[in-house]
This record gives sequence, C-alpha cells and structure tokens, in this order.
Amino acid sequence: MDDDVLNAMTRRSVRERVGRHPVAAFFVLAYAISWLGFLPSVLGVDEEFGGLNLFVAQFGPAIAGLLVLRYTGGSIREWASRIVRWRVPLRWWLATLAIPIVVFGTTSVGFALLGYQPELSRLPDPLTTFLPTLIGLSLLAGLGEEPGWRGLALPRLQARYGPLGATLLLGGVWATWHLPVFWVDPRSSHGITDPIVLVGLVLLTAIGIVLYSFFYTWIYNHTGSVLLMMLLHGGFNTATVHLMPFADEIVFGPTYTTLLTLQVSVLLVAVVVLVAVTRGRLGYDADRKWRRATEESVSTA
Repeated sequence: MDDDVLNAMTRRSVRERVGRHPVAAFFVLAYAISWLGFLPSVLGVDEEFGGLNLFVAQFGPAIAGLLVLRYTGGSIREWASRIVRWRVPLRWWLATLAIPIVVFGTTSVGFALLGYQPELSRLPDPLTTFLPTLIGLSLLAGLGEEPGWRGLALPRLQARYGPLGATLLLGGVWATWHLPVFWVDPRSSHGITDPIVLVGLVLLTAIGIVLYSFFYTWIYNHTGSVLLMMLLHGGFNTATVHLMPFADEIVFGPTYTTLLTLQVSVLLVAVVVLVAVTRGRLGYDADRKWRRATEESVSTA
C-alpha cells in the first residue's frame, strides 16, 4: 500500500477517534503538554529553558482545547467568543469576585479563633496590590487553563453526565493535573517530611480543588462566560497569596495542614449549601439560548 494512502488512512482514523471522544482526547493532550512542560523543572534542568517550559505547562489546557477543536472541526469562533464574553449581569461579576474573598476570609477568621495570631498588616492594598495580582493571575493561570477545562470540557460533560457528575469528574481530572506542582515548587511540602502526612496534604489539596469546581460550574451555567472563569481562577490564586494574613512559618510550615483542613471544611459546607439551594442543578438549564448554541457547536466536534 502506498505510504501516502496509509498516512491518510491513519490520520482519518485518529480524527474519527478524537471526534468520538473529544473530551478524553482533550484530557490526554492537556496532561501531555503540561506535564512535559513541568518535567524539566521536576528534573532540575529548567534553567536551560528560562522558564518557558513552565509557561507551556501553564497553558497546556488552553492549547489542548484549541487543538481538539481545530482537529475535529469545532467552532473556534464560538469558543473564543465565550473567552471574551463580558456582557453578563452585574451580580455574576460580583459573585465571581466575592466567592474567593468570602472563602479565604472565613478560613482566616476560623484559624484566628483556633488561637493563631493574624498579622493584619499583611493584608494587601486593594488597588496597588490585590487588583494587579488578580489581573495578572487571571491572564496567566486563568487564561492558561479555563478555555480548556470550562470552555471545552465542561459543556460536553454536563450534556452527558449532568451538572453534578460533570463537576466531580472534571474536578478530579483538574486536581490530578496539578500533581507535578508538588515537585516543581519546594514550598508545596510546607516543611513536612513524613510521607504519610505528605500524602494527606496532597489528598486534602485535591479535595479542595474538586470543591472549587462547584463554584465554577455554578457561575458558568448562569453566564456561559469563560472570562468569568478566568477571573474566578485568578481570584482564588490571589486570595491564596494575599488573604491569609499569618506569619510565613504558619502558612509555609507544618501548621499549614491545620489551615488547609479548615479551608476544605469551609469549602465543603459552602458546596453542600450551594448544591442544596440549586437542587443539584448548579444553574444548569439545557434550554438556555446560549447553552443550546454552545452544545450545538460542541456536538459538531
């Protein structure tokens, strides 16, 4: 058989498989791109790349989403329109900004009530520190991930598994995607050397990420805006940096396990309330006009 014919048949076979399983293909690509990007840093040879490898790793989900859409003939224009969709009701902008502040604020208050002394001088200036960090992280972590996780995967998963099943599945994949960070950032161990405690720390972190996913799904289902997903992502990351007003030896030391346990508890209570109030729908409405357009677009991919 002619090599050109064989290559064409192989490409057609791959395209058909990706077309039948676009979300699975997206997950594989996102992991492959990002984890290969993390690899030089894990191996300690990232100096040769000047940080470019971590940039690639950060944008792995967005790149994977774009590649899957392009390869399967999905609407890149419709996908991009949700990335810049800013015309949504003001209350959803406010909710997006408020959720990370409320979660981390409640956690900090609870931690102080446990006897840990807060250092209020560590709280940022809203305009000169908090806002620039929020914008920067929204454009880095948010833009690097959310066009893939929520822009491509979530609509398809909800159409098949419903809002709760989709959120749990996507949350688990999203949490596992972060695993290399524990080897890339030396602060991730928080000075803990006991392997059993470290495993517990990783599991608690993963549970927290899964719980975060419920807020993303809720806001996305009401707005269809990946832009707000980017802002929410940047908000949680900014709150991690600036809204934990405790000494470094507490935040970056073994005591962090107590802080994380409290935070996951706060998240769990909030998610239970959210699921109960929305009756498990998390704002999902298959008849919403923009949702029909989105799902018609993804069904072609």
